[in-house]
Amino acid sequence: MAIKDVRAYIERNGLVETADDDSGKTVYRKPGLDGTTPFPEMEERFGRLIREKRDSHNLNRAQVAMMIGLHEQNLAQYERGQYKLLGTRLIHLAEVLGFSPIEVIHAAAPHLFGQSAEEADDKMQLIMRVLAMPASTTRSLLRLIEELTSEDEPSPPRSRTA
Repeated sequence: MAIKDVRAYIERNGLVETADDDSGKTVYRKPGLDGTTPFPEMEERFGRLIREKRDSHNLNRAQVAMMIGLHEQNLAQYERGQYKLLGTRLIHLAEVLGFSPIEVIHAAAPHLFGQSAEEADDKMQLIMRVLAMPASTTRSLLRLIEELTSEDEPSPPRSRTA
């Protein structure tokens, strides 16, 4: 069942009214670190990161375009932020260029990772380190974090030795 008061939801989640550049319709967004980032600017940030990843592998547009089934000019339009990057295309590019889609989201919307640029960058670095860990280390770290952040369960009593 849907909530009855969508305005309360908007307010509770800190969403602000803005306009969608493509449709001109009113939409609600979470403000970024420097206000609400327009969608076209986010697409440009996506494109810059994709270009950086492509360049870091010394691949040209034609080579990457061939691997993802696009024409070179279409890939160039993604890199310039002229095409909207769909989730499936993002995943495909991440597979081919060896990056995490989380990196693209951080590049476009760091406010989803922290209240300041420094906090967002720190969390991103932590995420990248976790992604690079062996499975056994990840499991141990998860247990540690769950123990440190457990609010629902009281800590076990410490035994005293006489």
